Amino acid sequence: MMLGRFVVPLLVPALAVILAGGSASAMDFATARGADGRRIVVARGPIIAGDAERLRVALQSADRDTFGHKTIALDSVGGVIGEAFAMAELMDREKAATVVRPGAVCVSACAQIVFLVGLHRVVLDGGRLGLHTCASAKDGTRSPFCNELIAQHAVAHGTAYGPIMAFMQLTGAAQVRWLDAEDADCWGLTRWPPGSNRGAKEGELPPCLLKGPNLKAPAGGTRHNSRE
Repeated sequence: MMLGRFVVPLLVPALAVILAGGSASAMDFATARGADGRRIVVARGPIIAGDAERLRVALQSADRDTFGHKTIALDSVGGVIGEAFAMAELMDREKAATVVRPGAVCVSACAQIVFLVGLHRVVLDGGRLGLHTCASAKDGTRSPFCNELIAQHAVAHGTAYGPIMAFMQLTGAAQVRWLDAEDADCWGLTRWPPGSNRGAKEGELPPCLLKGPNLKAPAGGTRHNSRE
């Protein structure tokens, strides 16, 4: 995640963000039928400026589930941090749920900001989350300020501080720590609907924190095509 020049309303006076690679393509928002027949929003592609407004329009066509949530299926390598926070603010107002479906990935700002806003948030078998550190746009060094901002935002949405901060601190900006559905459940990044019998329940410690597995930084890591 690279810091650049985008104001994040209500969170910090100014947060700089930039999307690496110069991609001009916006995230694509489409309406599709979910497994239960409800209309959901499918969001694919990098997060760039203006995507929060495009998401707002797309959500107007989505149906609410029995919990009153509108579902957003995510498939994104991440992108502009400030826009991710703007999307998150909109999703809070709209009472959104998030899902990463089989074959999809949600990386960087998608995973660490947008996905974690879901009132219910699930990674289905075959989907993956990817996490890494924020880095300064000026010199590429790790940004403790940005990591702390994201971790506190995660805590405000019911995710434990320890796992999200550890993954950011231990994974370089040019690396990705991949979590499959089981990993995401074990580290408490998901919140399944009542009766699902998966993941940590609200108020519970994530199972992987109780087990105490190794959290070493990935050797070599995996490069992806988006920075924030």
